[in-house]
Amino acid sequence: MRRSSEWTVIERSSPTRRISSLFLYAAVCAVVVGALAWLVRTEPATLDSGEANPVSALPGFLTVMASLGAVFFLMPLIRPPQLHVNHFGLRVRPGYGKTLLIPWSNVEELAAITVGTGKRGHSYLLLAADVYLGRGGSDRPGFTDRSVLREATRATEGLVAGFDLAVRCADFEPDAQRLLASLASFAPGHVQVVDRL
Repeated sequence: MRRSSEWTVIERSSPTRRISSLFLYAAVCAVVVGALAWLVRTEPATLDSGEANPVSALPGFLTVMASLGAVFFLMPLIRPPQLHVNHFGLRVRPGYGKTLLIPWSNVEELAAITVGTGKRGHSYLLLAADVYLGRGGSDRPGFTDRSVLREATRATEGLVAGFDLAVRCADFEPDAQRLLASLASFAPGHVQVVDRL
Protein backbone atom coordinates (compact mmCIF):
# COMPACT_ATOMS: atom_id res chain seq x y z
CA MET A 1 0.00 0.00 0.00
CA ARG A 2 1.05 3.55 -0.60
CA ARG A 3 -0.56 6.81 0.36
CA SER A 4 -1.82 9.06 -2.40
CA SER A 5 -2.98 12.35 -0.85
CA GLU A 6 -5.67 11.21 1.60
CA TRP A 7 -6.43 7.87 -0.08
CA THR A 8 -4.49 4.72 0.67
CA VAL A 9 -3.87 3.00 -2.66
CA ILE A 10 -3.80 -0.79 -2.69
CA GLU A 11 -1.03 -1.79 -5.09
CA ARG A 12 -2.05 -3.79 -8.15
CA SER A 13 -0.43 -7.13 -8.87
CA SER A 14 1.75 -7.68 -11.91
CA PRO A 15 -0.23 -7.96 -15.17
CA THR A 16 1.87 -10.88 -16.48
CA ARG A 17 -1.11 -13.28 -16.40
CA ARG A 18 -3.23 -10.92 -18.50
CA ILE A 19 -0.36 -10.23 -20.93
CA SER A 20 0.32 -13.94 -21.38
CA SER A 21 -3.41 -14.52 -22.03
CA LEU A 22 -3.34 -11.79 -24.69
CA PHE A 23 -0.28 -13.35 -26.38
CA LEU A 24 -1.86 -16.82 -26.27
CA TYR A 25 -5.07 -15.45 -27.80
CA ALA A 26 -3.07 -13.65 -30.53
CA ALA A 27 -1.07 -16.81 -31.29
CA VAL A 28 -4.17 -19.00 -31.56
CA CYS A 29 -5.90 -16.43 -33.78
CA ALA A 30 -2.82 -16.13 -36.01
CA VAL A 31 -2.66 -19.93 -36.43
CA VAL A 32 -6.39 -20.18 -37.23
CA VAL A 33 -6.35 -17.26 -39.68
CA GLY A 34 -3.14 -18.57 -41.29
CA ALA A 35 -4.60 -22.08 -41.68
CA LEU A 36 -7.80 -20.68 -43.15
CA ALA A 37 -5.85 -18.45 -45.56
CA TRP A 38 -3.83 -21.47 -46.65
CA LEU A 39 -7.02 -23.52 -47.21
CA VAL A 40 -8.73 -20.88 -49.34
CA ARG A 41 -5.64 -19.64 -51.18
CA THR A 42 -6.76 -21.24 -54.46
CA GLU A 43 -10.27 -19.79 -54.30
CA PRO A 44 -10.95 -17.15 -56.97
CA ALA A 45 -11.90 -13.64 -55.80
CA THR A 46 -14.98 -13.69 -58.05
CA LEU A 47 -17.31 -16.50 -59.02
CA ASP A 48 -18.17 -17.45 -62.61
CA SER A 49 -21.37 -15.43 -62.22
CA GLY A 50 -19.28 -12.31 -61.57
CA GLU A 51 -20.26 -12.02 -57.91
CA ALA A 52 -17.67 -11.75 -55.15
CA ASN A 53 -16.61 -15.08 -53.69
CA PRO A 54 -17.49 -15.04 -49.95
CA VAL A 55 -15.09 -17.91 -49.23
CA SER A 56 -12.06 -15.86 -50.28
CA ALA A 57 -13.11 -13.11 -47.87
CA LEU A 58 -13.20 -15.47 -44.86
CA PRO A 59 -9.59 -14.87 -43.68
CA GLY A 60 -10.14 -11.10 -43.69
CA PHE A 61 -13.47 -11.44 -41.87
CA LEU A 62 -11.93 -13.72 -39.26
CA THR A 63 -9.03 -11.29 -38.78
CA VAL A 64 -11.48 -8.44 -38.08
CA MET A 65 -13.45 -10.61 -35.62
CA ALA A 66 -10.24 -11.69 -33.85
CA SER A 67 -9.18 -8.03 -33.56
CA LEU A 68 -12.52 -7.16 -31.99
CA GLY A 69 -12.10 -10.07 -29.56
CA ALA A 70 -8.67 -8.76 -28.56
CA VAL A 71 -10.38 -5.69 -27.09
CA PHE A 72 -11.62 -7.87 -24.20
CA PHE A 73 -8.01 -8.81 -23.43
CA LEU A 74 -6.68 -5.26 -23.87
CA MET A 75 -9.25 -3.39 -21.76
CA PRO A 76 -8.10 -4.87 -18.40
CA LEU A 77 -4.53 -3.86 -19.33
CA ILE A 78 -5.51 -0.33 -20.34
CA ARG A 79 -7.93 0.18 -17.40
CA PRO A 80 -6.79 -2.20 -14.65
CA PRO A 81 -8.77 -2.74 -11.44
CA GLN A 82 -8.23 -0.17 -8.69
CA LEU A 83 -8.85 -0.13 -4.96
CA HIS A 84 -8.39 2.96 -2.78
CA VAL A 85 -9.51 3.25 0.82
CA ASN A 86 -9.67 5.85 3.56
CA HIS A 87 -11.87 6.63 6.56
CA PHE A 88 -14.55 8.10 4.30
CA GLY A 89 -15.00 5.02 2.15
CA LEU A 90 -13.75 3.10 -0.88
CA ARG A 91 -12.91 3.99 -4.46
CA VAL A 92 -13.24 0.75 -6.40
CA ARG A 93 -12.88 -0.25 -10.04
CA PRO A 94 -13.47 -4.02 -10.06
CA GLY A 95 -12.95 -4.41 -13.80
CA TYR A 96 -12.37 -1.99 -16.67
CA GLY A 97 -15.60 -0.04 -16.06
CA LYS A 98 -16.02 3.14 -14.08
CA THR A 99 -14.43 3.89 -10.72
CA LEU A 100 -17.05 3.75 -7.98
CA LEU A 101 -17.04 5.89 -4.85
CA ILE A 102 -18.76 4.09 -1.96
CA PRO A 103 -18.79 5.72 1.49
CA TRP A 104 -18.51 3.48 4.55
CA SER A 105 -21.92 4.77 5.63
CA ASN A 106 -23.44 2.76 2.75
CA VAL A 107 -21.42 -0.42 3.42
CA GLU A 108 -23.03 -3.05 5.63
CA GLU A 109 -20.65 -5.96 5.17
CA LEU A 110 -17.10 -6.51 3.97
CA ALA A 111 -16.19 -10.14 3.32
CA ALA A 112 -13.52 -12.25 1.68
CA ILE A 113 -14.06 -15.76 0.38
CA THR A 114 -11.84 -18.35 -1.28
CA VAL A 115 -13.27 -20.82 -3.78
CA GLY A 116 -11.24 -23.94 -4.59
CA THR A 117 -7.78 -24.82 -3.36
CA GLY A 118 -4.18 -24.45 -4.49
CA LYS A 119 -3.56 -22.95 -7.94
CA ARG A 120 -7.18 -23.46 -8.89
CA GLY A 121 -8.40 -21.41 -5.92
CA HIS A 122 -9.73 -17.89 -6.37
CA SER A 123 -10.27 -15.32 -3.63
CA TYR A 124 -12.81 -12.53 -3.82
CA LEU A 125 -13.34 -9.41 -1.73
CA LEU A 126 -17.07 -8.73 -1.39
CA LEU A 127 -19.07 -5.65 -0.45
CA ALA A 128 -22.69 -5.58 0.69
CA ALA A 129 -24.31 -2.16 0.69
CA ASP A 130 -27.58 -0.85 2.04
CA VAL A 131 -30.58 0.21 -0.01
CA TYR A 132 -29.25 3.78 -0.21
CA LEU A 133 -26.39 2.79 -2.51
CA GLY A 134 -26.43 5.25 -5.37
CA ARG A 135 -27.72 8.11 -3.21
CA GLY A 136 -25.97 10.49 -0.87
CA GLY A 137 -22.63 10.76 -2.64
CA SER A 138 -22.13 7.11 -3.57
CA ASP A 139 -22.13 5.38 -6.95
CA ARG A 140 -24.37 2.51 -7.95
CA PRO A 141 -22.52 -0.37 -9.68
CA GLY A 142 -23.57 -0.89 -13.28
CA PHE A 143 -23.64 -4.05 -15.40
CA THR A 144 -19.90 -4.02 -16.24
CA ASP A 145 -19.00 -3.18 -12.64
CA ARG A 146 -20.77 -6.35 -11.48
CA SER A 147 -18.89 -8.69 -13.85
CA VAL A 148 -16.55 -9.91 -11.09
CA LEU A 149 -19.56 -10.37 -8.78
CA ARG A 150 -21.26 -12.54 -11.44
CA GLU A 151 -18.03 -14.56 -11.74
CA ALA A 152 -17.89 -14.99 -7.95
CA THR A 153 -21.58 -15.98 -7.83
CA ARG A 154 -20.98 -18.70 -10.45
CA ALA A 155 -17.83 -19.90 -8.67
CA THR A 156 -19.59 -20.13 -5.29
CA GLU A 157 -22.81 -21.51 -6.81
CA GLY A 158 -24.83 -18.53 -5.59
CA LEU A 159 -23.34 -18.28 -2.10
CA VAL A 160 -22.41 -14.60 -2.59
CA ALA A 161 -25.62 -13.55 -4.34
CA GLY A 162 -26.54 -11.11 -1.54
CA PHE A 163 -23.50 -8.90 -2.16
CA ASP A 164 -23.42 -5.82 -4.37
CA LEU A 165 -19.80 -5.72 -5.55
CA ALA A 166 -16.83 -8.08 -5.80
CA VAL A 167 -13.12 -7.63 -6.49
CA ARG A 168 -10.62 -10.35 -7.41
CA CYS A 169 -7.96 -10.48 -4.70
CA ALA A 170 -5.45 -11.74 -7.30
CA ASP A 171 -5.62 -8.34 -9.02
CA PHE A 172 -3.88 -6.74 -6.04
CA GLU A 173 -0.45 -7.16 -4.48
CA PRO A 174 -1.24 -8.15 -0.87
CA ASP A 175 -2.60 -11.64 -0.35
CA ALA A 176 -6.33 -11.94 0.37
CA GLN A 177 -5.84 -12.12 4.16
CA ARG A 178 -3.79 -8.92 4.32
CA LEU A 179 -6.06 -7.18 1.82
CA LEU A 180 -9.12 -7.83 3.98
CA ALA A 181 -7.24 -6.78 7.13
CA SER A 182 -6.05 -3.50 5.59
CA LEU A 183 -9.57 -2.58 4.45
CA ALA A 184 -11.10 -3.66 7.76
CA SER A 185 -8.72 -1.33 9.61
CA PHE A 186 -10.48 1.63 7.94
CA ALA A 187 -14.03 0.29 8.33
CA PRO A 188 -16.22 1.87 11.02
CA GLY A 189 -17.86 -0.24 13.72
CA HIS A 190 -21.19 -0.81 11.93
CA VAL A 191 -19.48 -2.69 9.05
CA GLN A 192 -19.52 -6.44 9.60
CA VAL A 193 -16.24 -8.05 8.51
CA VAL A 194 -16.43 -11.71 7.50
CA ASP A 195 -13.38 -13.85 6.74
CA ARG A 196 -14.05 -17.04 4.76
CA LEU A 197 -10.57 -17.43 3.33
